[in-house]
Amino acid sequence: MPLDFEKLTEKVDEMARTAGARNQTRHDRLADVLAFVQDKRLAWQELERQQEYLENSVLNSAQPRPFRGSAHPLHYDEQALDKAVPFTKSHLPPCATIIAADGSQIVPDRHAAFTYYLINIGGIIYYHGQKTADAQPRPPQPFSEPTLLFPTEIELDDDQFTNYARITIQRDLNEIDALAFHATEQKEADIPLLAIMDQRLLYVPTGELAPKFKHEVVEEWQGHMRRIQQAGAWLAGYIDSPRKSSVMAMLRGIHPDRNPNDLNDMGEWAGLTDVDLYGRLLQPGQRSKLFMEVSFANKRFGRDNKVCFFYFNSGQTINNIARVDLPHWVAQDSAAVAAIHALLYDQCCILGNYPYVITRADEVAVVQRRDQEELEFRIGRRMDEYGLDTAAITAKAQTKLFARSEKKRFEQ
Repeated sequence: MPLDFEKLTEKVDEMARTAGARNQTRHDRLADVLAFVQDKRLAWQELERQQEYLENSVLNSAQPRPFRGSAHPLHYDEQALDKAVPFTKSHLPPCATIIAADGSQIVPDRHAAFTYYLINIGGIIYYHGQKTADAQPRPPQPFSEPTLLFPTEIELDDDQFTNYARITIQRDLNEIDALAFHATEQKEADIPLLAIMDQRLLYVPTGELAPKFKHEVVEEWQGHMRRIQQAGAWLAGYIDSPRKSSVMAMLRGIHPDRNPNDLNDMGEWAGLTDVDLYGRLLQPGQRSKLFMEVSFANKRFGRDNKVCFFYFNSGQTINNIARVDLPHWVAQDSAAVAAIHALLYDQCCILGNYPYVITRADEVAVVQRRDQEELEFRIGRRMDEYGLDTAAITAKAQTKLFARSEKKRFEQ
């Protein structure tokens, strides 16, 4: 039966009123944050003392305390904490290669007649400013790598076909592996190459996983980062509408009203994110100062791979705040950072507010419903040839198919 919307009317109204009140509270609290940033825009000594405390008493402590993370300015220089770096067309390389990769998957269905999962990595190689032999713009080159996995004859009860977290992790590893492969294949000596992912670089495996497995995943992730570095390419992670509060936590750490017994207590700033702050500090095309992530997760990354970041307003006429992650080996190169900033904004100008290459990578990677149906038809047909019963879906699946199909009335 259809949803009873009448029963939700009051709650929908309450939701809208609550959202309005919450926005007003956010606006009032943000005014205090902006005033504090203005007052502490060059508070390098206070920030240095805070960083020393976090390093010595938290991150390297024999008895770690709960800590969600913070940030630290990558450089103490003329760029104040509230510095907004504008898009500068002169920083846009005349020629560059940009590679974006994304992934999607079909997860195992325990009600289906056969067990499998599929990971599809798709992407695009974009030749910014490059020409063909007849002086035409060099067309983008898409790529796709599907991987089909299924139990072997001895894998009667394998965790990889029931643990969806492992499948997501494998997809993520395949994404950065594809970036590293194509960066190595495409890098030319005189043309800069940017490899970009539609996710954070500070990879933290989630789910109920063994610590040893999580460690192996992080090591493999960093290995692919090093491959991109060895190829002579740049690497970036692009996060649209991020929910991190790293810079806010850094500012709260030097606030006179901070709670020294609770590193995660944001006081009256609770609920505010870095996007709230930079939505007020950055105009379209501008980026923030560079910061390094301060967290237990980043401590596990090698020095070159430690994740730094800046915030970026990708909007053309409206605000759209994104976070751009960079490994330390890219972030310490000011010319590379300037070029990446320019290339990203140039990409956002193609479609508006979001990099064109990432949009295209998603388009290539996504597995449509009709693709899944075609794949399962082919699997079923081949299994029929081997005499396997492919009609044996579970009773629950059969009932759902019936209940959600066109109804017929049965008279007694």
